[in-house]
Amino acid sequence: METLWSMSTTVREAERIIGFLQTALELDGEVWNKDNQKKFQILLIKNRQYLNDPDNTQSFSKLSAEQVSLLKDKSVRMTYEQAKEIFEAKDYNDPPMRGRQSMSPLTKLGLVYIEKDKRVAVSDVGHRLINGDIDFSDFMLEALLKFQYPNPYESGFKTWDTKPFINTLRLIKLVNEKCRENGLKEKGISKIEFGIFALSLQSFELVEKTAAEILEFRKMYEAYTDEALRDKYISDYIKEYLGAFKNPEKNIKEYTDNMIRYLRLTKYIYIRGKYANTYIDLEPRRMTEINSILEADDGSAQAFSDEEWRNYMGIYGKYSLPFETVEKLSEIVQGIQHDINRIEGKIGLKLTRIELCSQKEALKQQIDKLRLYRTELQNLELKKDYHEDIKKIEEAIESLEEIRKRNKAGLSKKFSIELEKWANVALNVINDAILIKPNYPVGDDNEPIYTAPNGAPDIECYYDSFGAICEVTMLTSRDQWYNEGQPVMRHLRQFEVKNSRLPNYCLFVAPSLHIDTVNTFYMSVKYEYEGAAQKIIPITISQLENILEAVKQLIIKGKTLPHSEIMKLYDRCCSIAGLSSSKLWLEHIAKELNSWFEGLAALAV
Repeated sequence: METLWSMSTTVREAERIIGFLQTALELDGEVWNKDNQKKFQILLIKNRQYLNDPDNTQSFSKLSAEQVSLLKDKSVRMTYEQAKEIFEAKDYNDPPMRGRQSMSPLTKLGLVYIEKDKRVAVSDVGHRLINGDIDFSDFMLEALLKFQYPNPYESGFKTWDTKPFINTLRLIKLVNEKCRENGLKEKGISKIEFGIFALSLQSFELVEKTAAEILEFRKMYEAYTDEALRDKYISDYIKEYLGAFKNPEKNIKEYTDNMIRYLRLTKYIYIRGKYANTYIDLEPRRMTEINSILEADDGSAQAFSDEEWRNYMGIYGKYSLPFETVEKLSEIVQGIQHDINRIEGKIGLKLTRIELCSQKEALKQQIDKLRLYRTELQNLELKKDYHEDIKKIEEAIESLEEIRKRNKAGLSKKFSIELEKWANVALNVINDAILIKPNYPVGDDNEPIYTAPNGAPDIECYYDSFGAICEVTMLTSRDQWYNEGQPVMRHLRQFEVKNSRLPNYCLFVAPSLHIDTVNTFYMSVKYEYEGAAQKIIPITISQLENILEAVKQLIIKGKTLPHSEIMKLYDRCCSIAGLSSSKLWLEHIAKELNSWFEGLAALAV
């Protein structure tokens, strides 16, 4: 049956692939029969890789209160028997199918394959990814460059002839070229254009025709000024253009959000705009690589036997990157140097002079180091921009406000990355920090690709007089306590050990604060966590907005806020010896913030 292109509808967040793969390793060498298909799904539940989304109430249907509590409380170790009882309580129509669906993205990406004797085998690339020998973004880039329709592992694409990722890159480039020729703004393709045209692009030979169709669609769409008429135009267009596909209108949105997550991991995709006005464009800092690939690969599918496909997808390095020559790598270095020197000049640093290496491997290492340095400079540039441009601070406040609104509308999960990003911006704006270091991975544009990994604080903050971490969450129900209580305190303790020469704090930010979370932090602050008291300051997004607004007024008056003033605020918020409850503590924090705002207002006069 024909369908739209999608990497996985089971693992929608690409970063979860590694957790699924680690679970599959427990079945390495086992026969892939119905019993082990069910076992795989049970192991995913046990390892908290499945039914682990507290925002998805459907995940917990048919389960007892005790089972829901066990799933939500990730500090509790789950046994296999408990996971099995949860799986059986869900009463799936076809239990083994659940395991097959969960294994599908792993086999599709070449991480696992089923051998001729029907045994599960984790591939070379799968083992190397688990062992940390390959960066996840590098793996995803190669896997997507290799992936094609048709392939021996999937039915339903027999009439296709495409490497979807490569032809998506080519499609975006061609749309931009046509816009330039016609005097239009080059901005990539919109999310709805991506869903309609890129996800249905069946052949490498149709790229030119599809690019023309996108521009015609865009012309008609932008001619409507009424939102209702635009929505009707889209709905009617989808029904006509994708009439042969199954549930196209429903799947377009889901598959587009899913695929953007996967494609961003390659670092070849650049996102313009935000929310409803998002455009998917080519990353301008990777055009040497992109152009080299498009020149060397026409995007057509190749013929593979089952065994050839397994070896091709399952062994890392099988796709020859055409830009890995001394000439092209040198060109990339020079492009990064140009970016670095531009930022250095802007922020007043001495320009870095780079001597090109002469060997390919040395050039690749040089590129990796220069990209890391560029990210450091981009953070310094961000700080300078937001301190000098009041409109940018207002943008940060408005963005935090938008996140709050969308949380109320039940869209919280999708904005976890946004909250981490704007919390990082806020912390850079507020004072004279030495370094604000977010732990989320970023693209060349310094935009987050996905949220900070488990086991690390969302953001680390370094000042002359103290250290801090910042933890954020979009959760507001009791799940906030389940997911954030222990991890936040543990992350702070680890940071305290690492940064032991200075006092350390944690700023915790959420749309609203659940009383169970506050109770947990209250005990840590008033008494102890693992033998020593901590300093945690829980605030709402609204309160963070107010802090930014107060700092903005200082900057308007030509003044800056020294970090020592934030330290005083944190200490006052954590001075709770006389407070008998967490509820009183929240009131205390609100009063201290108001008093602090009044003090800043006096400074701004």
